Amino acid sequence: MTGRVHMIGWCVILSFQWAACGSDAAFSGHEALPSTGWLSSESASFEWQVRDTMTQHDFFIDLRHDQTYPFSNIYLFVDFTFPNGKSLRDTVACTLADDRGRWLGSGWGNLVDHRIGFKRNTSFPIPGDYSIEIVHGMRQNPLLGMRDVGFRLEASNPK
Repeated sequence: MTGRVHMIGWCVILSFQWAACGSDAAFSGHEALPSTGWLSSESASFEWQVRDTMTQHDFFIDLRHDQTYPFSNIYLFVDFTFPNGKSLRDTVACTLADDRGRWLGSGWGNLVDHRIGFKRNTSFPIPGDYSIEIVHGMRQNPLLGMRDVGFRLEASNPK
C-alpha cells in the first residue's frame, strides 16, 4: 500500500493515552501523520480479524489535530476490504467545530481529539481478515494540522 502513513515515536505515547480511554474496543489502532502535513495519497491502514459474524459493532474514526488546523470540518474516504477481496468505499463528512469556531472535540494543550461514529449496529458478513484505509478528501494538499488518525470498533449496545 503505497503512501501508507507510518507511526513516529512520540505518538506511541499518545496512542497509549487514547487506548486507555476505554477498554470495550473489539479493535483499536492509531497512526501518526507526518508533521509536514497529510498528503491525500497517504492512507492510514488498519487490519483486524473477525471470527464472530453475529455480534454487531459500532465503527469510529478518531482524529487528533492541533490548533493550527485551518478548517471546521474534514471529509474522509474510508475503503473497506473484506476477506473475499471485495471492497467498499464510504465518504464520511466530519464536523470538527461549531458555528463560532470552537472545537467540538476534547483535548489538552494544543491538541484536540474527536471520535466520529459513522456506522452503527453493523455485523460482518463473513469471518476472516478485514482491513480499512482512511484518506482525506480535502482540497488542501498536504493537509496541515492533523496529527493522528485512528479506527475503533466497539460492540454495539443493544437497545
